[in-house]
Amino acid sequence: MSLIGRSINVALALLICVSVAGTAGATLFYQESVEELDTENSQLRERNEQLRQDLQETRSDLQETRQRLRELNESLQTTRSDVGQVSENLEETEGQLESTEEELASTRQNLRSAQQRVEELRGEVNTLESRNSQLRSEVGNLESANRNLREERNRLQADVDDLNDEVSQLESEVNDLESQVERRDDQIQQLRRENDRLRSDLEAVCRQVEDPPSECP
Repeated sequence: MSLIGRSINVALALLICVSVAGTAGATLFYQESVEELDTENSQLRERNEQLRQDLQETRSDLQETRQRLRELNESLQTTRSDVGQVSENLEETEGQLESTEEELASTRQNLRSAQQRVEELRGEVNTLESRNSQLRSEVGNLESANRNLREERNRLQADVDDLNDEVSQLESEVNDLESQVERRDDQIQQLRRENDRLRSDLEAVCRQVEDPPSECP
């Protein structure tokens, strides 16, 4: 009976030692996993911070481009107003020119008696024609400037669209990284809870052994 009891005690001791060794190995494995996840989580946080900085810079560029676009729109509106004013002046000048030419034609009938008047009218015609040419040139210049402003506005609008796309992409990447960080944090918490549980199991097993192995705390 004593021999059987001693055999049972030896078998129980061997079983406890094997359990303690397995539990210690699992604890070491979970500790290494937690350290690896901590390192990876730190790298993800650094990448997230860099993306946040890139996003801030892109938003600043977008704001500057929008401001430039507003200024160009205001300049375009002013140019349109100037074109309208010059066009009105041109129409007025052409009307004056037509009226003066009609008056000149009527005056030619009395050329001998009104030669001085004719010369004055010719001077007025030349002045009005010169003014008319000048106004036409100004209209051409303003229309060219207007086209250039439209082209620049279109380019800036394309830049705004590209920057908006980049902002959306960066925001999506930031959201993805934040989700990854949250999942990593959850894994770390889960592994830490599992590690605590295994430590508790190891301590409980070691308390049951009279001569605990070196793995016991």
